[in-house]
Amino acid sequence: MLSIIDGHNDTLTRVFGEDGGGIDAFVHGQGEGHLDLPKAATGGFSAGFFAIYIRSLVKNPKNEPPRGDDGSWTFTPPSIEHDWALSETTRLLGCLDELLAAAPDKIRLCIDIDDVQASVDGHHLGIILHIEGCEMISPDLRELSGLYSRGLRSLGPVWSRSNAFGTGIRFGWPSSNDIGPGLTDAGKELIVACNDLGIMVDLSHLNRAGLMDVAAISTKPLVATHCGCHALCESARNLDDEQLRIIASTDGVIGCNFFTGDLRGDGRFEPDMPLTRMAEHIEHIVEVCGIKHVALGSDFDGATMCDELGDASGLPKLIDLLRDRGWSEHDLTGLAHGNWMRVLDATWG
Repeated sequence: MLSIIDGHNDTLTRVFGEDGGGIDAFVHGQGEGHLDLPKAATGGFSAGFFAIYIRSLVKNPKNEPPRGDDGSWTFTPPSIEHDWALSETTRLLGCLDELLAAAPDKIRLCIDIDDVQASVDGHHLGIILHIEGCEMISPDLRELSGLYSRGLRSLGPVWSRSNAFGTGIRFGWPSSNDIGPGLTDAGKELIVACNDLGIMVDLSHLNRAGLMDVAAISTKPLVATHCGCHALCESARNLDDEQLRIIASTDGVIGCNFFTGDLRGDGRFEPDMPLTRMAEHIEHIVEVCGIKHVALGSDFDGATMCDELGDASGLPKLIDLLRDRGWSEHDLTGLAHGNWMRVLDATWG
């Protein structure tokens, strides 16, 4: 079974939220959610980018938003305050510390490429700490070095709400991500600081102008940890072929999202999507960019998965499907973890 590095999950937010089950739910598995230690072991999930995502005090709709007669829809999440984001970040970091202490022989925080390699080699589940939306960071970046010291190695300047650093993409279908201005001055300084520290910058949820700003500033490979292909599904969250090529031109990588709403052509969230549709998005990235620039970015515990995959334990089904479609073992290894390893080495090293 191939070892898989996954580009994005919201498991910390789920597990340590209301009725998430906490440490026991993750370590022992209780049937809830897409990812826990037993499901990871079954599916070959060796390491992943575990996001600190701060929920709004105004809850997002649980179901699909209202649609027009043609099926179209949009949703712009409300902004959140710095103090709330910082307090929740502090709480979640404390929960993460407790989780790592509860199972030190099974789970490790990855702070360098050797830690990730050890996870790929099967020694433990690797947690790569990611921040999704930087509302907990002040415009003068005063919190950034402290977060790095706590293990932060990846961040997305925005989620799908604008903040002091840039413009987030509103959710919607059909829509492009060419909405709003690019990075603010603080956002541009954030990119430079991340390059200097060795923090990977995630383009997911960033609008087109912001993506172009990062491309002009960053000296590291560009990365989108969990996005689909706009050519196959006109979701605002998906990247068009030009954006895919820009990422590839920096020796970067695109983690293909598993969210059915970003993969289905109709933009709906239903789980009755065939696994072959996920393969089509992955193969489109390969066609546009080449095999070196595609990876996996599930969005486990943050989005609807297709029934055929289910959760992290179903990852071998995707690998087997691609193998049946003619993928070589060399290319499958690159998709599963090799391409992530290359980019992390270049970014952190």
